[in-house]
Amino acid sequence: MRKSIMAGLFLLFCVGGCEEPEDQMETEVGKQVGAYKPVETDVVNTHGNIENMERFEEFYKNVGDDVEDRIRIVTYTEEGDPILHDLDYDGNVLHSVRDSRRDTFGSGEIVEMSCENIEYIQKRKMADNIYKLADCDRKDADENVLWY
Repeated sequence: MRKSIMAGLFLLFCVGGCEEPEDQMETEVGKQVGAYKPVETDVVNTHGNIENMERFEEFYKNVGDDVEDRIRIVTYTEEGDPILHDLDYDGNVLHSVRDSRRDTFGSGEIVEMSCENIEYIQKRKMADNIYKLADCDRKDADENVLWY
């Protein structure tokens, strides 16, 4: 009888311990990453449809005027996964952190780099309007910030 109770408790423990919390997901390296929770100040790019563009334009102007500012750009993949891109301008250097750990089919990594500027380019194959980081300390990373 005692062995049956112990076996039942062991089975219950194994099954109950395998569930993940709803707001977290497993990453490739086995660490938990929280679910993205939108904030009203985020700039959101859903397949070229931009929400909160005014906030991005304010950030772009602040960088040009050497005014400290920070912003988060959220780009959704075709599958609906968010890629978070945090830009922090200290009045001199743009610090970029792109987090693709929630992208099911992406690289699932955090890429950091520092850049001197952000530039606006029109009429490219990718999109009519592109904002990209310039003069960065990494040449192997995606410099595109926003496109539509």
